[in-house]
Amino acid sequence: MKQGMRMLGLLAFLAVPLSAQQPASPDSAHRHGGMMGPGGPGMMGHDDMMGPGMGMMMGGMEYAPAHLLAMNGELSLTAQQITALTALRDAAKRDGQASMDKIKTHMDELRTALDAATPDTVAIRTHFLAAHEAMGQAHLAMLITNARAKALLTDAQRAQIAQMRHGMMEGRRRGGPGRWHGQPAMRMRGS
Repeated sequence: MKQGMRMLGLLAFLAVPLSAQQPASPDSAHRHGGMMGPGGPGMMGHDDMMGPGMGMMMGGMEYAPAHLLAMNGELSLTAQQITALTALRDAAKRDGQASMDKIKTHMDELRTALDAATPDTVAIRTHFLAAHEAMGQAHLAMLITNARAKALLTDAQRAQIAQMRHGMMEGRRRGGPGRWHGQPAMRMRGS
């Protein structure tokens, strides 16, 4: 039973990035307690915190369509870019919700199987693997969406995002909060 709860905890942990993949604004990660890093909005993104390669797995989060749309003023997006990014954002939101519904269904079934007096290991395996597969497909869809959004930008806009990200990382290394250009500093509660 204890091992089953660990699996359930792992699945819950893996599901978190899916719900945080498209923040409403560049600073929404701060409102929700997340950090912005190479992984992007809502993701910690530090290889030393997440393990080698996790930054790459979350790579391109700074190109999430919702994030780019929120940075319209800084990036000077064209009307055509705004239309294309809005379509990508809306499709990703629909697909993301469908994926989350599928994941939730399997998580509920897994929880039921684990809570049974005599757990059915076939059901546990089936729903664990189905939830894991749905999470992987949702993650892949997010990466593809962000890659498509990145491709809509000009070289100058991509360079601007890279420069903002670099400035944020430098700020963190110096002990600052590390933030995107134009984003308010994080404040401690009570300050």
